[in-house]
Amino acid sequence: MNNKFSENLKKIRKDNNLSQEQLADELGVSRQAISKWESAVAYPEMDKIITLCEKFNLNIDDLLHKDIREVKGEEESKKNLNKYVDDFLNFITNTINMFSNMSFKSKCKCLFEQIVIGTVLLVVCLIIGTLGQDLLSGIFGVIPDKLYYILHSILHLVYGIFAIMSSVIIMVHIYKTRYLDYYEKIKKEVVEQEEKNEDDKILNSSDKDEKIDKKNKILFKKNEDKIIIRDPKHSEYKFINGLFKGIVGIIKFFTLCFSIILFVTLICLFIAFIISFLTIKTGIFFIGLLVAIISAAIINIVLILLLLNFVFNRKNDKKKMIWSFVISLIMFGIGCGLILVGTLNFEYIENDKEILKTEYMEIDMKNDLIFGYHYPEVEYIESNNNNIKIEYTINKYCEINHSELSDNVFHMWGSCDNPIKLVKEVINKFNDKKIVSINNHLKDVKVYTTKENIEILKRNYKDYTDIEVQTQNMINSYESRINELEQKIDEYAEKEWEYQEEINNLKDQIVMYQNDNE
Repeated sequence: MNNKFSENLKKIRKDNNLSQEQLADELGVSRQAISKWESAVAYPEMDKIITLCEKFNLNIDDLLHKDIREVKGEEESKKNLNKYVDDFLNFITNTINMFSNMSFKSKCKCLFEQIVIGTVLLVVCLIIGTLGQDLLSGIFGVIPDKLYYILHSILHLVYGIFAIMSSVIIMVHIYKTRYLDYYEKIKKEVVEQEEKNEDDKILNSSDKDEKIDKKNKILFKKNEDKIIIRDPKHSEYKFINGLFKGIVGIIKFFTLCFSIILFVTLICLFIAFIISFLTIKTGIFFIGLLVAIISAAIINIVLILLLLNFVFNRKNDKKKMIWSFVISLIMFGIGCGLILVGTLNFEYIENDKEILKTEYMEIDMKNDLIFGYHYPEVEYIESNNNNIKIEYTINKYCEINHSELSDNVFHMWGSCDNPIKLVKEVINKFNDKKIVSINNHLKDVKVYTTKENIEILKRNYKDYTDIEVQTQNMINSYESRINELEQKIDEYAEKEWEYQEEINNLKDQIVMYQNDNE
């Protein structure tokens, strides 16, 4: 007789809290039959075995030839593993569904709360770890160093794993309690309300096709159906809410400041749009400039609207804004391309003789006069003039200025008191497709004087520049020496730190040696 069956039958009956009489009633046999089966005196018929397997969800081969508890344990472990996998996958699915149905503000609030909780847990773990390390140092300070470091490393690893796992479990539990469970509750309420509304509509409708269509309505498909997770009525953590509102307020303030910058930029673009009509004769360049400015202004307006809607909690017309932004980018690219093509036909003129003038000035000659320091490419020309006659070329819209001779150094420079004329000249040349270099620099500086005066001027200039060079070289030498000394100071400071570390290590070893001797 098969002893496995009799043992398994006893285990099944006891595991299900059944007496022999109760099991006999369920199988339609006498109590004595059950007793004989369990004592291996008799063996049931096949139909009774099949009934047992169906009733207790068993396999015939397992019931007759295997230990039923081992089989149940294996099945239970498989079920538990599958359950864990299913729970994990359901957790991810519910999280994705929840975030897809949350408003933007609720998403930010949820993420911010998780960051705050994670930071708090990190601080707590660090505090506990520091206190634990000090405690371990006091407890295991008497053991040898090698063993201490081994124990310290093992305990450090164990604590790190424990801290990470416990922190993750706490964060997931809080997240599930505050958000996922609440989301399921709200979703259930919304579904029930929708079903109720649909039932009311179906009852009031006479068109069967319309009823079927309404039954298939998709929930949460519109913006207004977005669920606001943890609204004020259900909020529990006032501190987190207040902190979140404060940070959002700061972000909105800086966003508003950036919007003001964009407003200024938009005003500048409008000004540039008006000014661009001054270049109307440039053809393709003018068209490209207009297109680029208009598209840049539209992009600017879209960004301003996005930022202001964020600051004042207004809804965005996403489709219009996206299309406006994309089309404006394309237009801006086309405008830049037209500008590039237009500039290929332009001519660059560095020194346009039409806007230059040649003038003269005369100064008295002195033996200590220094001239040409700011214009080393001065051309000296011998003449019978005992004083110094200076010839120079400058923009016709600029005037010449010069320094007094109180310090024996004569310096001259150009200044343009009427920049409007310069701008007008640039625009006129630009419309003629010419880019000219316009500035107030002196050009072609020439000095007319006697040979003796030329030699004096050159010698004075050389002596002056030599002093300047020597002074500059001395300054460079001192700066180099200062840099070297600063590097040495850094090296000494680093060595001091290393020596201090060695001293501290030696002190620790002395303390440990004294403790060992005691």
